[in-house]
Amino acid sequence: MADENLSRRRFFNLVGWGSMLAFFGGVGGAAAKFFYPGVLYEPRSTFNAGKPEEYVAPSGKEKVVVDERWKKNQRVWILRNDKGIYGLVGVCTHLGCTPNWFPSEGLFKCPCHGSIFNVEGEPIGGPAPEPLYRPKISLAPDGSMIVTTGLLGIRRANLQAVKKYADVYFHDDEKAYITQPPYFLPLKA
Repeated sequence: MADENLSRRRFFNLVGWGSMLAFFGGVGGAAAKFFYPGVLYEPRSTFNAGKPEEYVAPSGKEKVVVDERWKKNQRVWILRNDKGIYGLVGVCTHLGCTPNWFPSEGLFKCPCHGSIFNVEGEPIGGPAPEPLYRPKISLAPDGSMIVTTGLLGIRRANLQAVKKYADVYFHDDEKAYITQPPYFLPLKA
């Protein structure tokens, strides 16, 4: 009988010290985690997208060719029409999901809440309140394109301070602005 009490006492002693050890181990782990920064590693806001000649020009009945090579790493599409090259940032203006390109329909569709964008980035369906962002595109001295997505506040490039229109489509004065540098890289035929 004395052996049974001794083993019971020993069991509760081990459980008690084990619980204390687990508690202080958890507190120590949390304290150690505090000293490591919670950094979110994102892609650089400026990247080299290659030379304009590397992007396929539209042919036949196509009005624009969408290149998705930068979608995964930079969340940017490079689009080329018969006049030049422009970009769209792949961040839905509703809640930030990445839309998908459907070449057969010529539309970008957001899988999260159903926003639909045309090749100009204008929302034509769903809850997105504004067009897709337009990154700045410029030519480097070596002839390659430098794409800058750092100022993602550029949805409607000339309306950063005051929104003049209530709807989501680009108006004529805006189209004149976004179809010239730095949001559009004109190419010679």
